[in-house]
Amino acid sequence: MIVPPSFLFHYQLSVPRVDGLPKKKGKSLQLPDTAKVFVPSTLNEGPANEGTTGLELKLGWNPDGLAIEIVVRGKKAEPAGRRHDLKHSDVVYVFIDTRHTANVHRATEFCTALQILPSDEAADDEPTVQFVEIAQQRGTRRQPDAKRVMLNLRNQRDGYQLELWIPTTQMPGFDQIEEIGHLGFYVVVEDTELGQLPLSIGDDFPVAHDPSTWLQLNLA
Repeated sequence: MIVPPSFLFHYQLSVPRVDGLPKKKGKSLQLPDTAKVFVPSTLNEGPANEGTTGLELKLGWNPDGLAIEIVVRGKKAEPAGRRHDLKHSDVVYVFIDTRHTANVHRATEFCTALQILPSDEAADDEPTVQFVEIAQQRGTRRQPDAKRVMLNLRNQRDGYQLELWIPTTQMPGFDQIEEIGHLGFYVVVEDTELGQLPLSIGDDFPVAHDPSTWLQLNLA
């Protein structure tokens, strides 16, 4: 097995506090340029693909929740999918751990996973979000409500931009995150054209259920 360059270091990403979020429903989050974070998986790309294909990410937070902007570049067609046929769909997975220690290999009650379809045939091709179970998770504190998550999609010439606002109430333990100062975080894009676009390492590693493989966000 060849170890990808993105696996050689334990990355900690700095995320700014952005007050004034969320915006009104349907309005863009408009995260500032200072919210853009390094995507370690870009280290694994060849020079020919650099800057033309892949994943871009902005993150921001405040005591009311977490803001995420995901940009996927390099597509020729608009995103498409069906929640009952994920294998042939464009899907984005987001993982959050509000008690991240980087040495726990099973998800705890402080871990959250979301499944986002940028375009869902079952919802008239509108974007949809669902909270999903994490394999071998030790327990959950309460049932989250996906309707509380704000979701916006903007198709672009070569891909799409996806924005999420996840309220504090939908992430167990986030109400104390200002005191803790950091959290675990991961994103994986499964694209029918581009393949898998992970934040750092891909499905050769247990990123779907092992929080120790997620990256740490340091909250400014």
